[in-house]
Amino acid sequence: MDQGDKKTMTNNNRSIYSGKISGKKRLMIIAALTVLLLAAIGIYSRKEALFSQTANAKGPQPAAVKVETVKADKIVRESIIQNTSIDAVDRVELLPRVTGRLEKLHVSQGDNVKKGQIIATLEHVQQDALIGSVRAQAISAKADTERAKAEMMNARTNLDRYSRLVKEGFSTQQQYDSIETAYTSARASYNAALAKERQSAAELERVSSAKADYIIAAPIDGTVLNDFSLTTGAMISPNSPIIDIADLRKLKATLKIPESKIFAVKSGMPVYLKFDALPDKEFLGKVARVDQYVNPSTRTSNVEIEMDNSEADRQLRPGMFGQASIVEREIKDAVLIPENALHESETGKYVLTEKEGTARLRVVSTGTRQGNLIHITAGLKTGDRVIIFGGNTLSDGDKVTVSGENNDKEKSQ
Repeated sequence: MDQGDKKTMTNNNRSIYSGKISGKKRLMIIAALTVLLLAAIGIYSRKEALFSQTANAKGPQPAAVKVETVKADKIVRESIIQNTSIDAVDRVELLPRVTGRLEKLHVSQGDNVKKGQIIATLEHVQQDALIGSVRAQAISAKADTERAKAEMMNARTNLDRYSRLVKEGFSTQQQYDSIETAYTSARASYNAALAKERQSAAELERVSSAKADYIIAAPIDGTVLNDFSLTTGAMISPNSPIIDIADLRKLKATLKIPESKIFAVKSGMPVYLKFDALPDKEFLGKVARVDQYVNPSTRTSNVEIEMDNSEADRQLRPGMFGQASIVEREIKDAVLIPENALHESETGKYVLTEKEGTARLRVVSTGTRQGNLIHITAGLKTGDRVIIFGGNTLSDGDKVTVSGENNDKEKSQ
């Protein structure tokens, strides 16, 4: 074997040896990592076991709840409730009786007007000309009447004079008869003239009153709700409204009461109203009228409610939508609890109360709903602490921790 072959074999042996050493190192590293992983799993398992033993030693944790102390100091109204909208008791939409062009609109939307106040004028030049013509005819007829009256009086004087002359023998009967005929004719002419004068006066009154059709006045005291955006020169017809006026002092609402409730509603009963535009305010009205008729198609009767808007600081407006409650009965010193504090089971309704850190089930009876509150008619008394939050998963006897207590201020909010 020459020197070259020996050198090659030496190099191959070194490579094999180096490979063996590298393989051992990898095995050692993997073994070390495995030991570390098993140690970590053991430590974690130990902690879990310790935590579990601690939790089991302490038992179930008390549930955090919020309570409210019962107070019998509320008023419950048993009511007939319906949605409604309001309108003015006195409201009128004015339409002209003639066709013409708008000469001037004297008021605008939102203005207050008085009865008899001119609110719109239509062009009336031709009507003025007609009135002038008829007035002239009336004056002429009056003059004719005066002339006919004078002629009649003169004829009457002649008749009286000839009557004396005939008696004294200074005139013949034939002359007297002729004078009497003249007087009769003069009297007939006067009566005809007087009739014509009266006719002319009546015609003048008619055409003068017809001018009022062109000058439109407010029929009531009130406020202009709508001026229909009319401008000068607009053509107006009897089908074209000019002004919508309403007296905002007195408002009304009409409810349709079911036939089964109609005899429970009497005139003068109080009605409480709330409106979408004023959600935080309540207004008082009263039953003004109950229809003595049941609509056979709806089985309802109309009930009219009236409100004094001045007592509401004139905040209400025709067209506002809201809810009306006719109070059938008021219950004072009532117990009300939040709706979410009431629970139901197969056996009935119940609430959970808190006493000395323990939840207690209390069977209750309920009455009417007042917004998000429920009237409790039996089962609770003043001083009971009702769980109003956190009680959905509780049972009788469960331990609880009170984390907060509702008060009157929070309830009102």
